[in-house]
Amino acid sequence: MSKKKNTLKDLDEFLKQQAATLVSPSRLSDQVDQAAPVQTSESSIEQKQDDSSQKTISSKSIINDLKQLAAIKGESFKDEFCSIILAVMEGQQEYSPEDKMLINTALYLQHGSNWKEAIRSYWKNKNS
Repeated sequence: MSKKKNTLKDLDEFLKQQAATLVSPSRLSDQVDQAAPVQTSESSIEQKQDDSSQKTISSKSIINDLKQLAAIKGESFKDEFCSIILAVMEGQQEYSPEDKMLINTALYLQHGSNWKEAIRSYWKNKNS
């Protein structure tokens, strides 16, 4: 009998292998130095609560907005969607391996045959 292929598993292993060769992990001491407790004032929390009462953000509303954008953009939506993913991920202080894989996948889809250089330069710029 032939062995059934799991393409998602293969893709996952491939991207992990590629990410490991292109991105060197940061040292734990660097991460500890950067991790500082975040302090928020009560007024900023109240401001966020006031802002959230003006417009409700949910997964459904985001999905509907993305569907509308896809209908408007047509063929160019894929590139814009990858840019959206990268912009959202930029806001994070630390990246889990899954986060890095998502970023690398978005860069891969966005840059096609030049994906290795795109991933390399992205992480080089991110770490500087």
